[in-house]
Amino acid sequence: MAQIDFTKETTQFDENGNTAIVTVNHRATLDDGVAEVFIINEDDTLDSIRYQPWKTNGDGSRSNWVDINEVVDWFQNTD
Repeated sequence: MAQIDFTKETTQFDENGNTAIVTVNHRATLDDGVAEVFIINEDDTLDSIRYQPWKTNGDGSRSNWVDINEVVDWFQNTD
């Protein structure tokens, strides 16, 4: 299993509608072709937030993930 830790900046809104840019720590794994992305909590526990068994291509077809870096690139470009 391949894994890598990385950060992603996200925009969050408070109850008054104010925005803040927050940096969130993540871990991506690639195990037997299945990608999973987690949030790394302050106590180092993990919460799974994405489970993706294939890569969706621009034409709508599916293919296998090439490597863990491709998983991170995909997640960095999702909302």
